[in-house]
Amino acid sequence: MDLKEFHCQKCGKLLCKGRLTCKDDLLEVKCRGCQKICFFSGPDADIIKKRSVLIKQGLIPDSEKD
Repeated sequence: MDLKEFHCQKCGKLLCKGRLTCKDDLLEVKCRGCQKICFFSGPDADIIKKRSVLIKQGLIPDSEKD
């Protein structure tokens, strides 16, 4: 099984390996090096929109909201 490498979009550090199979799959990973939160989406696991756009679209919850 081929696993795709997911790298931090800020510092390039390897975050994890895996496979996203559906178009609606979403992965959120916090870089242990620079603390940036990175989002990946399937099926190509490309880095996707910024957090604010994802919150507006309702794809992820707003964790900063009281």
